[in-house]
Amino acid sequence: MRQTLLALFLLFSSALGFLPLPPSRPLTSLSAVEVNQKNIGVLRPFSGIYDPLNLMADGDEAFRRRRISEIKHGRVAMVAVIGNLAPQLGIVFPGYISTSEKVLFSDVATGNSFTALTKIPLFGVFQILVFAGLMECWTWKQEKTAAPGDVGGDDWVRYQDVAVKEEKLTKELQNGRLAMLAIFGLMVQEQLNGKGAIEMLGF
Repeated sequence: MRQTLLALFLLFSSALGFLPLPPSRPLTSLSAVEVNQKNIGVLRPFSGIYDPLNLMADGDEAFRRRRISEIKHGRVAMVAVIGNLAPQLGIVFPGYISTSEKVLFSDVATGNSFTALTKIPLFGVFQILVFAGLMECWTWKQEKTAAPGDVGGDDWVRYQDVAVKEEKLTKELQNGRLAMLAIFGLMVQEQLNGKGAIEMLGF
């Protein structure tokens, strides 16, 4: 229990550094909500997009493609951080990941992230890749007519207030950025000393 609370505290305190800018205009209820993607994810002390390499020069379509990729990678990274920390806190699915090869979920959970990949049966890795491909190309396909990241279909929560929607999208984008840095740091650390983040804290 103490380890779980500690991990949650660390994640929460780290996220404080990625708080969004306050809304710059009063809330207004709209029937059809469109937001300017270039207002999303802006961090202090900047008041607009920080583009020192002038990557925006190749047009709005390229910006849209990069924004879609950033949102997607951020979402994957947030799940990856949870998947990295949860086994270290003793949170593991019961039973077998493969009954034919007698591989338990607890067997995969031991060791670091790279070691875990070697313990999953080859057909299991294939299933994961097929599942990801189906989600990418069919279930959660990014339609050209939809806003970046809007892949949830009719059941997706969509806010009808511009300022609220911008705030929610900014929080998701910033949390995704933090998660991308976090999972990279966690995996590099595991390769350097063979220890996970929780173990490094002395628990």
